[in-house]
Amino acid sequence: MRIVSFVGQKGGVGKSALARVLAVAAARLGKKVLIADFDLEQLSCVEWSAARLRRGIEPEVESRAFKSLKKLRKSVEGNDLVVVDTRGLADDVTKDVAEESDVVFLPTGTSSDDLRPTLALARRLARKGAEGKIVLVLSRTGRSDRQMEMARKQIDEAGFPALDAVWPQRDGFQPEFDLGRAGSEVTNIHLKQIAEAIENAMLARVGRL
Repeated sequence: MRIVSFVGQKGGVGKSALARVLAVAAARLGKKVLIADFDLEQLSCVEWSAARLRRGIEPEVESRAFKSLKKLRKSVEGNDLVVVDTRGLADDVTKDVAEESDVVFLPTGTSSDDLRPTLALARRLARKGAEGKIVLVLSRTGRSDRQMEMARKQIDEAGFPALDAVWPQRDGFQPEFDLGRAGSEVTNIHLKQIAEAIENAMLARVGRL
């Protein structure tokens, strides 16, 4: 079993969306996946999973709400992959989850306003036991290659790896999420190609399940 967490210092960077993308990608490989939703105020993944179940979308991806790592530890048996969606604002529980995880994805925008707190969080998590597990993901990106190049340079200078693929800002993804779909399940061919690229990049980082 592998535990993969999606962590952020601020909301709105695509953390929950990427958690669902990875969960679906692994489930489509025949793996038993649990999404652990620690964002009790939003419960985005729990609501998404319910929408998926109502519409009979396969494969089924279970999502449950959790408020502590202790409760999560008691509930993961029998799963190949546990995908943890943490709160938008990192707290002590987030740090505990990151330490327990095999891979910690930190989604971030390309602006300094996004990168600065994300890199600060990455440093704190590394000191708390997540060193060597952290991977930044450029998320909700625009179409500026120069801005992405500058962001990658800043991440590299900070000493952290970044996912090769990016999760761009595209309006077409949200209606698909609202229907319970995610990743390469989307109907638009162009969006499907984008999703497949980031699915493959995340799965490669997670390693063999």
